[in-house]
Amino acid sequence: MKNLSRIPPTAEKPPDLVPRKKAAGSRRFQRKSSQTDIGNEIWLLTLTDMFMLLMICFVLLFGMSLYQQKESAVAAAPPAAAMIPVPAAQQPPPMQSASSLESELLAILANDRQDVTVERRSTHIVLTFPERIIFDSGQAEVKATVQPLLEKVAAVILNRPELVVAIHGHTDDRPIHNQRYPSNWELSVDRATQVARALVQTGIHPTKLSIKGFGEDHPLYPNDSDDNRMKNRRVEIQFFLTPSNT
Repeated sequence: MKNLSRIPPTAEKPPDLVPRKKAAGSRRFQRKSSQTDIGNEIWLLTLTDMFMLLMICFVLLFGMSLYQQKESAVAAAPPAAAMIPVPAAQQPPPMQSASSLESELLAILANDRQDVTVERRSTHIVLTFPERIIFDSGQAEVKATVQPLLEKVAAVILNRPELVVAIHGHTDDRPIHNQRYPSNWELSVDRATQVARALVQTGIHPTKLSIKGFGEDHPLYPNDSDDNRMKNRRVEIQFFLTPSNT
C-alpha cells in the first residue's frame, strides 16, 4: 500500500495542436482564393472592353455602308422635272403683269370714272372709291349707281386667278354715334363688307377676298378741312399678284 502511494500522478496530455495548423492553412487558402477572384475579374473586364470596341466598329461600318448606298442612289436618280427651265413666255415679269392689270383697270374706268382712281404702289395696285359715289353719309349700303362699275371690277378679278384682293374701309375723324355704328371703326368694317358682298354676288369666291376696317386711323390727308375729310372717307380695293405668278 505504501508503494502505491508513492506512484507519481499521471501527467495530463498536452492540448491537441492540429486544429491550429488547420486554421492557419485555411487562412492561406482564403488569401489564394481572393487573389484568384481578382485575377478573374480583371480578365472579364478586359474581355468586356474588347467586345464593346468590336461592337462600336461594326456599328460604324454599318453606318458608313448605309451612307454610301444613299449617296449612290442620289447620284443615280434622274434629274427632277422641276429643274427643266420654263419658257419665259409662261412667266411674265412682275412689272409687266402689274402694268397690264393697271391698264385694264384704267380701261374700265375710261367711260365712267366717277372720280374713282387707280394708283400703283410698290407691291400692289389700289382702286379707290370715294364715299360720295358709293355710300350715303353715315351709311354702308352700296348705291345702285355704282353696281355696273363693281361688276366690271369683278370681271377683271375673275379673269385673273392669280389675284388676291383686299378691301379696306376708311372714314374721317369726326365721331359717329348711332344705334348701328358705335364708332367709325364699325362703319368702316361694314362698308368694306358690303363692297365684298357685292363682288361675291357677281361670282367671285369669298376666299379670294379679305376685309379690313381702319376707321379714321389711316387718312390720306390731315383731317384739318372738309375737303380733306371728304377725301379720307373712302373704300379701297387692293389687288395683289401672288408670288407664283410674279
